[in-house]
Order: sequence, then C-alpha cells, then structure tokens
Amino acid sequence: MKLLEPYFLYAFLALAIPILIHLFSLQKHKTVFFSNVSFLRQLQQKKSTISKLQKLLLLFVRLLLLSAIILAFCEPYISKKEASTQTKHLVGVYIDNSFSMGGNNDKGQLIEQAKNHARSILNAHKGKDEFVFLNNELLGKHQRIIDYNDCIEAIDNTEIAPNLLPLKSVINRFKSIIKNQSNKQSELYLIGDFQKSSSSEDFYTDHTNTSIHLLPISSYPQANLSIDTCYLENPNHTLVQQETLYFTVSNTSNELIENLNVKLFINGNQKALSTLKVEANSSTVAKLIFNNHTTGLQQGSIELSDATISFDNRLYFNYQVESSTKVLAIHEELANKSLVSLFKDPIFEYASERLGQLNFSKFKEHQLIILEDLSNPTTGFINSLKEYIKQGGNILIIPSKELNLNSYKALASELNIPKFTKENTGKVQISSINKNHKVFKDVFEKQVKDSDYPEVNFYYSLDNSYNSTEENILLLNSKEAFLNSYKLGLGTIYLQTSPLTTDANKLENHALFVPLLYNIATQSTKLNQLYYTLGKDRLISLTEMETQQQWTLKKDSILDFIPEVRTVNQRIQITVPSVLNKDGFYSLSNGREEKILSFNYDRQESVLTAWELEELEEISKQYPSLNVWHKEGLELEEALKENRSGTPLWRVFILLALFFILIESLLLKNWEKKAQINLEN
Repeated sequence: MKLLEPYFLYAFLALAIPILIHLFSLQKHKTVFFSNVSFLRQLQQKKSTISKLQKLLLLFVRLLLLSAIILAFCEPYISKKEASTQTKHLVGVYIDNSFSMGGNNDKGQLIEQAKNHARSILNAHKGKDEFVFLNNELLGKHQRIIDYNDCIEAIDNTEIAPNLLPLKSVINRFKSIIKNQSNKQSELYLIGDFQKSSSSEDFYTDHTNTSIHLLPISSYPQANLSIDTCYLENPNHTLVQQETLYFTVSNTSNELIENLNVKLFINGNQKALSTLKVEANSSTVAKLIFNNHTTGLQQGSIELSDATISFDNRLYFNYQVESSTKVLAIHEELANKSLVSLFKDPIFEYASERLGQLNFSKFKEHQLIILEDLSNPTTGFINSLKEYIKQGGNILIIPSKELNLNSYKALASELNIPKFTKENTGKVQISSINKNHKVFKDVFEKQVKDSDYPEVNFYYSLDNSYNSTEENILLLNSKEAFLNSYKLGLGTIYLQTSPLTTDANKLENHALFVPLLYNIATQSTKLNQLYYTLGKDRLISLTEMETQQQWTLKKDSILDFIPEVRTVNQRIQITVPSVLNKDGFYSLSNGREEKILSFNYDRQESVLTAWELEELEEISKQYPSLNVWHKEGLELEEALKENRSGTPLWRVFILLALFFILIESLLLKNWEKKAQINLEN
C-alpha cells in the first residue's frame, strides 16, 4: 500500500490528545453520606475496575476512528505500476474548439462539456503532474509546459474558432513540445466530437512513450446545408457585361430539400435569387445571372438560410470591373486594318501609335501591347518593353517581312525568348492547336478538322534555345511553331512567327482569328483570386512588383495586422497571420494602394459525420496505449485518478471510520443503560 498524500501522517500526532485526556481526566467526585459504608467498599472496588476497562476500550475505539480518518486523507492506494505513480507525468490536454463543437446534445453545448472534461482531467492529475494545453488555434502561449492554474485559465478562455486541426497534427505537436522531457512519462487527452473530416482512421500510430486517451462527445444527429464554392464563368469583367456565377450547395441530411432560396448580394444590394432543389446527401451546382452596373471593385456574397450550422451559410467573393481593356498597337508605317476592325468592340480601348512617337512611361496603362510589323526595334524601346512585361504587362509580337534579324536578336535576348533564325517561304498549314492553353478556353464546342486550319506561306524558324516557360499554342505541320507563349517576370509574351498579312498566311480570314486575338487581349487583364480560405491559403501572391512600403491587413477598421511580406520570383507574397479567424472582406494596403481580399471559413466541417464510440473502441483495441473514456464529471475524475495512481483505498478507511463510530455509539448506549438499571436497583 502507498500513500498519495503522505504529509497527512503528521496528523497522527493528534492521537496524543485523547490519550492525555484519558490519563489526566479531572473527574469531580460527588460526596454521598451513608450511615454505614462497610458494605460499599467491596462494590466500589469492583465498579472502579469495570469503569477503567470501559474507558480503555472507548479510548482504543476512538484512536482507531481517528486513525482511519487520517489514513483516508492520506489517499492510500494499491498499484501494479509503482514507478509510474511516483514520478511526475507530462499531461497534454487538447480541446477541439472547431465549429462543429458549437453543436448541442441533451447535456448542453459540446464545447462546454469538453471544458468540463478537461477540468476533471486536471483535477485527477493535480499536485502530481505538469501540463500542456492545446486547441485548434495553436497559440504561442500554449506551446510550453505549464502548471495547473495556467492550464485551468487556458481551458476557461477557450472559445469556438474556425481553425481545424487533424488529430495527427495534435499528437505530433504535443510530442514536439515535450521532446526535451524524454525522461518523463507522458499522456495526451484528446477531447472532441471526432469528426471524420479531421480524424482519419489512421490518425494514431503506436507512440509507445505516450499514452493517448480519447474522450468523445457526441451531438444530436445534424443535417446541414452549405455553400461550398463559387466561380465566375468569364475571368474578365467589363461594364454592362452579363455575368454568370456558378456555385455549389451541399445537403448532408437524409431528406430532400426543396424551395431553398439562395440570394446574391453585390456591394450590399441583392442582385439575384435562385430557388433550388437539393437531393439528400448530395451536392448541386446552380447559377445566378446578373449585370455589372458599376466599374471598380465589386464585393459580393452568396447566402442561404440554415439554422443548424451557420458558419457555411455565406460565401464572400470579390472581383474587379474594368471600364475597358486597353490595347496599344505599335507600328512603323501603316496600322493593320484587321486589328483596327477587331478592337472596335466597346470593351476595348484601342490605340495605334508609330514607334517614333511613343511615350514609354504610359506602357503600364495598357493590358496588352502589340508589336505590329516592326523591322528595327531600338535599344531604348526594348528596355522599356522588358520592364513593362516584368511588372505584369503582356505583349504580342507579330514580325515584319522586312525584319532586321540582328535587331530582333537583341529583343529576343533581353526578353529571354527564342531568336528568329531564317525565313521560310514553302506552303505549310497550321496542324495542331493547344486547346488547353488559356487563350482557347471555352472556344471549341466541337472538334475541328485539320483541313479547316489556315494555310501559311511565309514564316520564320526559331532557334532551339530552351525556355522552361514555353507553351506551344499553334503548331505547323512542319513541327515548327506558329504561335508560342513565354513568361517573363509577372507578364506574358506571345510570339507569332508569321506576319499578319494575307500573302503570308490566311489567319485574318479564318474563324480562329477573332477568338485568338480577343482572348489574348482580355486575358491579359491582371486577375485577382475571387476568395481565399482561412487556415488553408496562408500565402497570397500579388501581381505587383516588390515595394518597400509596409503592408497592413485590416477588417472593419477594428482588426489590424501587419503580415509578413517577401518577394519570390519578382512577385510579392503575403503570409496570412494565423490569428486571422473571421470571414469577410479585408483591406490590404501599403499606404499607396489598396486591395480588397475575401476570406471564407474552411468548409471541411460542413460534413457532420463523426466516429461512433464503438468505432473508436475498435481502433483502440489495436494499440495498448490508446484508451477510450466515456465517463463524465466526478465519475471521470475518479476513474482517471485510479488510472493514474492505482486502486484507491480511502473509501475503505472511511467505512472503517463509520464502523468505529457505530461501535462507539453502541458501547456508550449499552453502558449508559446498565448504569441506569444499577441506579434503579
């Protein structure tokens, strides 16, 4: 037998008190007058002996009573693992505080039950062990070993958060925190509803040095409706343009949902409404159609009404509406009539200028620059063009028949693209189209026969220099390129190997011409991502070049963060702070320019499927150090104490104390009764 609280043994000194009282009892004697006392002497000696024996017996019973009470306070136990009970353990407590823990069962909210379980765990280990507290937020102040009081405070401050943490990550994080404490035994308690979305079946591998305890909390069976994703059909947006927004709605219930209203809001105003039918345990894709009535930033949201779980009822997004796409064509002699005719569309702002009359500083105002039949580009022009492309600009190079190959070698070298090597005048034909390239997105509805492709009578060959960013768009039947694309910095270079004239090729008169040039121009617009996901999208790449200005991230002028900023491949990368935990619109600003970013909660927990208790017990049977607990309150605390310290014996000593109280009462009652009879006689 061992004692958990041996310092209570000092209370045995209190046993001296009843002994001293017994030895020095100052009993007052009452004088009784008798006429003849000769007959009383023998009786008095006999009664005195009996009285002393009774007092000694009573003293002995009371000493046993006090001893039993003292030993009960010492919390005696019997354990088979003596070494484990004597050494300090490192106890990890993890509370799943994700959105699903905001649900309820017949005992109340799940998160509050989890916090009560955590307190019971701490009470079971109080005074014996050290603690590590974890939740889904992984706050820096929790990444250390703490005492009982700090752990209680951390538990009390735990609230529902959008973060989702796989159980594997929890176990690995706990082990990394205690890696320098290898001489101590460790235990980790995992408290949550064990959603299958975050708790895969293989979440546990046999960590022999760490005992893992699972404390599942189940909620009412819940059905959930969620808006999962959305995207706009057209990546480019102009004024009065009709937009088609596709979105996905999921139904995790076992019932068909009919007449579900989904609303679209743009800049706070309702723009469209869709009524859906969603089959049980399935998803459906629907669309909303609306028009752009204003230019600039458009802040949108799709919303539905579902009282069960509300975090996934709204999806935020934003996009930019341009008044027009600015295209600049640069030529030496005459402007190409086909280009002038094509870019008459109101969505374009087309300008055509001579090479010698250019203002290089205005290049950045255009989304696309076309080099049209230039035979001899100058060095200053090439350097300005290179800087424009690196900062996100896009160019289309259409060579001239009177091309100065040496001048174009200088251009090709600066732009890191292949050089023109020789002229070819044989009759060939475009034979292959890369339909996966972005310029042909949604262009082809049916397969086009090879014989329908345009003929080419004049083109330049390219050298065989390697460029990792090269993509073939159009290939000739001679296996040479007709149109390629290349990346430089943040921009794109489209390189055509044949002049845009009817005697050089038949492209101008072919059905490919309009969608090809149209898409090159419209898709040259700088595109921003519709939205980001909290906890998943930790890096945000901007289309701007490096800047020395400090960026700040704000929401509603209340939340203010200074994110980490770095430059990768001449592109600014913003690291989203982990403390960012509210969905909605955020302002990213560096004092000179401002961008709006949309953040949404991770939809992983929208599917409310959890591991059943029986399933967890089956998993635990595979590993001796994995345990499942389904007690709560005082029962849980006592069971954990027994698991930590062995079989407790304090109840036995409490029962012994009660037994000795009963014996004392019976003795006193019996002696009192006999004394009364003697007096009567």
